[in-house]
Amino acid sequence: MDTTPKLKEEDLLPEPVKPELWECCGSDCGDACIQTIYWNDKAKYDEQQKRWREQQAAENGGQEQA
Repeated sequence: MDTTPKLKEEDLLPEPVKPELWECCGSDCGDACIQTIYWNDKAKYDEQQKRWREQQAAENGGQEQA
């Protein structure tokens, strides 16, 4: 039994915007680095989009939507 809560369209994360190289200060900020934040946000976004597509396919009888 799937206990994952259903996603609602209004709850979907916005696609993160990749920062330009010049936006990084080069100070090895770790988790506070704009590049690290982007890649973490992108991973969350990609995972949520995957779940959204799977949920939509299941609700539409296995047919993918364009």
